[in-house]
Amino acid sequence: MKKPARLRLPHVLLAAAAVLFLALTFKPAVSGDGVGYFSYLHSVIVDRDLDMSDEYAAARAAHVDVYPPQISTRTKTGMLVNLFPVGPALMSAPAYVAALALRPSGAPQVDAPFTTAYTLASLLYGLLALAICYRFARAVTGSSGAALTGAVAAALTTPLLYYLVYQPSYAHTFSAFAVSAFMYLWWSTRGHRSTRAWLLLGLLGGMMALVRWQDGPLAAVALLDLPKERFRVLLLVPGIVLGFLPQLLVDHVIFGSWLPSRPGLDPLHGHYFDVLFSSWHGLFTWTPGVLLASIGIFLVRDRALRAAFVLCFAMQLFIVGAYPIWWGGFSFGMRYLVNLTPFYAIGLAALAVRLRPWVSRVAIAGLTAWSLLLILDMTYVIKVDVNPGWVGLLKDQVAALSYAPHLLQGYVVRALLLWPLLKTEPNFLGGVVVLLLLAGTVIAAWLAGAGGSGDRPQPAPAPLAVTRWPRAGTPGARN
Repeated sequence: MKKPARLRLPHVLLAAAAVLFLALTFKPAVSGDGVGYFSYLHSVIVDRDLDMSDEYAAARAAHVDVYPPQISTRTKTGMLVNLFPVGPALMSAPAYVAALALRPSGAPQVDAPFTTAYTLASLLYGLLALAICYRFARAVTGSSGAALTGAVAAALTTPLLYYLVYQPSYAHTFSAFAVSAFMYLWWSTRGHRSTRAWLLLGLLGGMMALVRWQDGPLAAVALLDLPKERFRVLLLVPGIVLGFLPQLLVDHVIFGSWLPSRPGLDPLHGHYFDVLFSSWHGLFTWTPGVLLASIGIFLVRDRALRAAFVLCFAMQLFIVGAYPIWWGGFSFGMRYLVNLTPFYAIGLAALAVRLRPWVSRVAIAGLTAWSLLLILDMTYVIKVDVNPGWVGLLKDQVAALSYAPHLLQGYVVRALLLWPLLKTEPNFLGGVVVLLLLAGTVIAAWLAGAGGSGDRPQPAPAPLAVTRWPRAGTPGARN
């Protein structure tokens, strides 16, 4: 019988810090691509159809940015298009239904409590993704401390940060959760995967594609088991089909076809170097923590895990680099590669095993500061979808320092404390309720990450351990 997780002072302090950070930063607003994901909820649950006309009209009336083709393109069925997958809406549906219990009319459509419910669900899935990453990294490295460092660093020093708190209406938190769940199940059941586990793995693979089209190919990681599993790999297929079936049905209604065409790829004219190193959202440029994570993953002895990272990274680099809008539009960093979050956490944890704790903390603090400055830079200095260039990017980072107070965009701090400065009406009840809900998401993530085994690491098999360098002064140490 597993012992329940023990609550210790460091856990309490970390949880309190997380709740405070969310209170200061979390914005429960829907905009941009988020309108596409969010519109499914009202259309299906309230209107009981897939005609998005009134949902898009409500977004425009609320002065919310809408992806332009959504409001101008009709399919052969006469419906307005929705080019975004239905997965985030399905995953957040319970929260939306709970909001409907408070306001059965479903109006106003693009406002509290509905936008609050949807974005809180997004935050919860993002935090659960980090909880899975923690368990994953703990099992790989054998160190709960290094795993915690990896998970925290993945949250604060990668593009996930922006989509956790400042733009939670996008699909990237749902994506991080689906991919983390798939990769952890794949890794933890290798060599002894039952038929049920194969089917569940396929279902998670279908769910990845249901959240973001680009995530679906990541299910190919299971093909690494082909030499040993052979035809059992085919057990993935029923789960994938079942997991992706809702999207097929939705597309058939909206587009009048099972697999409607969407923006194609141009691999011969791809921007693969730019995806990694461009001054405009380059993965390693905007979030250098990901470069460290990519190095760290090769410190893990598990060849299959390293091969999985190389395969996933190469596939996503190919897809993103060949995509017409490879830089992701007006967004933060290389957001398309948030789906590799579990690998980032493991790589950063593997590095933390080799470093002294204070070095890891200083590195995380510095990289987090860089990310927060870039958020200010993009929002208040650059402001438009244009490449500032290397020199311009560095200059804009300096200019962004003057906007530091604008990091405090969180609904809770605005509703409870900053309303006199903002010249808005206070909302003490709403602020307290959202604060409690934020605390609930943190507690749920902690239970998911540490529940059932305390904070003791799950020891990995010997060949999966991370090689540790002996310290200076010990036998065998490198001088």
